[in-house]
Amino acid sequence: MKIVEETRTRLQLKHRPLRDWFTGWCIFTVCFGFLIYCLFFESASVQITCDRLSPNQMNCELRRFNLLGSMEKLKMFDLQEAYILTNTGSKGGKTYQVMIVTPFGSFALLSHVNYEENQEIIFKINNFINSGQTSLLVQQNQRYYLLLLILFILIMMAIAAYFATSPVTTCTFYKSIDKVFVERKSLRGNQIIEHPLENIMSFDIQEKQFKYSKLYRAVIVVKYFKEIPINPQYTDERSIRYAVSRIHSFLKI
Repeated sequence: MKIVEETRTRLQLKHRPLRDWFTGWCIFTVCFGFLIYCLFFESASVQITCDRLSPNQMNCELRRFNLLGSMEKLKMFDLQEAYILTNTGSKGGKTYQVMIVTPFGSFALLSHVNYEENQEIIFKINNFINSGQTSLLVQQNQRYYLLLLILFILIMMAIAAYFATSPVTTCTFYKSIDKVFVERKSLRGNQIIEHPLENIMSFDIQEKQFKYSKLYRAVIVVKYFKEIPINPQYTDERSIRYAVSRIHSFLKI
């Protein structure tokens, strides 16, 4: 919080919530990038079709579909086996993914399908490889998972946008008209709080413990012990204590 103007009859302070703006826009940008990835690059479903040309020769096609319906085709030849790859997260959670092995490399299917469904897929693929079946069609789907993930991302983007559009607060004390105005401006709208100076009972400095430090905000206490934060967002102690001392000096409280 900064003092932007001080005269004999007027004192004006302004608080820009830089911390909230930076955090909000960073989270919004990351979430937006992840949303684009989920919509355009993450597979929502896959389909494998195979034809056996001879006992030892198989031509297969792997089709990947995203949520918007775009399709990517991959050719696979002479399938050797299919197995389930288990991935363990940092917190111990496990995901399972079908891997298809060919002489020309391995192909991964969807990464968020339950173990039972993956077992069914590898049974069908391995049965096709080891039997005399002439054709194969298998499908996997994780649309429900992606839709829930996108819903979570949208909620996070809304919260981030709320912080990214935190209001700029301007607090002005007028001796000439015996009033204080607290104005908050943001993309969400404007708000003006007005009180006579005689209604001010005191000024309070409130602190809040965050993960690694304490942050502070200045509060006007008016009649009936109603509190009006000058800076709704908590900030550094030094600027807050200096601002409150200048207010006391200006009003001679």
